[in-house]
Amino acid sequence: MTARRFKRGSPERAVAYIRVSTDAACASGAEQRAAIDAWARREGVEIASWHEDRGEDTGDRPGFAPSLEALTLAGAGLLAVASEDRASIAGISGPYRFAAGERGARLVTADGSGMPDGTHRCPICGDPLELWPRHPRAVCGLCKHEVTDEAGRPLEFFNTSFGGGFGARYADTGEPRDSHACVIRGVRCRADEARFGGIVIEAIDKMP
Repeated sequence: MTARRFKRGSPERAVAYIRVSTDAACASGAEQRAAIDAWARREGVEIASWHEDRGEDTGDRPGFAPSLEALTLAGAGLLAVASEDRASIAGISGPYRFAAGERGARLVTADGSGMPDGTHRCPICGDPLELWPRHPRAVCGLCKHEVTDEAGRPLEFFNTSFGGGFGARYADTGEPRDSHACVIRGVRCRADEARFGGIVIEAIDKMP
């Protein structure tokens, strides 16, 4: 088994995604584009491409898949939306964040809504993220995908069942690995099962 590995995109390049519904309170496509464009100029970010979806059906997002593909093609490190509510599927932005992270990018909002306040940052790359009180040294979703063993071989961590559990394997061969130890960018880390499922990786060392 070979796992797909990605390269982290440039933080100075973004793919823009606009989602317009029929809700009268929803900002129009033109308004969302203007907000994203103003944000990009303010932050010095290049917009590599624009993608848009219209309608209320949360399962019908034909423009979203191309926006994810564009992240990889453009080497973009940011998926930009106008606001948190435009980055929601039934009120949950998590799938958008995860999908962007899988492709080496970070979800950002032009108005700053729904984003971490910057008081806590990933101990590896410094990106802002929400603080987990139980895991104060947890790394961000992007850094999780750069994890290797001590010799530089890529690793994967996973839950062994729907209810949780911890498993580790080599991403290039699928060979099991009986260890929680790992390395990200030269920093020693430890992977474990998160409290309510999923995997959390925490940095042990400070950055070199």
